[in-house]
Amino acid sequence: MHEKYFDVIIIGGGPAGLFAGIVCARNNLKTLILEKQVYPIDKACGEGIMPTGVEHLRELGIAPFVEKYPYHYFKGIRYISGKGRTAEANFAEGSGWGIQRVVFSSALLECAATLSNLEIRAGESAVYTLGENPKVNLNNTVLCPKLLIGADGLHSQVRKLANLEALFPKLKRWGVRQHFNVEPWSVFVEIYWGPGLEAYVTPVSVSSVNVSLLWDAKRYKPEHGGKKLFASLLKEFPELQERINKEDVMDESMAAGPLYQKTWSVANGKILLIGDAAGFFDPITGEGISLAAKQALLLEKIVVPILQKKNKNLEKRLAEYSREFTQIYRPYHAMTRLVLLFRLWPKFTDLVIQVLHSFPALFQKLLSVNMR
Repeated sequence: MHEKYFDVIIIGGGPAGLFAGIVCARNNLKTLILEKQVYPIDKACGEGIMPTGVEHLRELGIAPFVEKYPYHYFKGIRYISGKGRTAEANFAEGSGWGIQRVVFSSALLECAATLSNLEIRAGESAVYTLGENPKVNLNNTVLCPKLLIGADGLHSQVRKLANLEALFPKLKRWGVRQHFNVEPWSVFVEIYWGPGLEAYVTPVSVSSVNVSLLWDAKRYKPEHGGKKLFASLLKEFPELQERINKEDVMDESMAAGPLYQKTWSVANGKILLIGDAAGFFDPITGEGISLAAKQALLLEKIVVPILQKKNKNLEKRLAEYSREFTQIYRPYHAMTRLVLLFRLWPKFTDLVIQVLHSFPALFQKLLSVNMR
């Protein structure tokens, strides 16, 4: 693509940015994605895609590309309390997928490469101004898109520069992740509840698992940081620690946080936010990819048609997008807030897990509510 004009420019080429780029380009909008990292892109996350997220990937035309790569299905969620009590439930909507983020990144890039209207520039940074008419300076060429999309992640610069960031929230949660060369022992995503922190185990291939640890900075202080952080946290889960050994480690641990990021809106003028840049509460319910994919489909439904018609009602449509986004985000926020209560009272958590063990249909219903 040699044109100096783009209908849409997207800052950030992670899953959310690529989802947005795919829906814009497949609707004949000239689209540019700018990503400062080099592909494939890694990230500290749980790497589980819930069943509704898998369905959204099919709607986006991405699923066939993902299915070419190693991944592992999971059929539900298993809770394990500090006292060893368990509760599990299958998803009513089908299976979820566990897939390493770098593998997922490669699959998305392969899908994006099939779209002639989509250009991706990785490994270079652009300078942009976010006034009434956003401008991007790329290699001394000034680009003025109809719409600029911020998909630059948890600590989004677009969100800050567009004055869309809310006050810093009081909840300060952090996460760290590592992969282990261990055959998955369960077809569930397992969640171990500890004293102020949790461990999440997701099968991501036939021979490997992702172990992610999340903690509340106000309620738990790790014994060590840096390279010793993951191991110091894992000690809080002896049962899990017995299943994985140091020799099974596949990579360096990767951390992220603080996780909770708030916005007062997801659109301002000709700027729109998507994915973690649009605000993120907590990964405890595993809805990150599902939300980003659903937002991209909403973008395609509400905003893309107005960009195709070249009329002046873009801001009105972005306001509509913001309202619909709130409807998407609200159930996730409510259920996540409910599950986060588990971190406050271990005895309460143990009791709830006993109830869910006795009533798996209730557990399944709650999982469905979380996925809307």
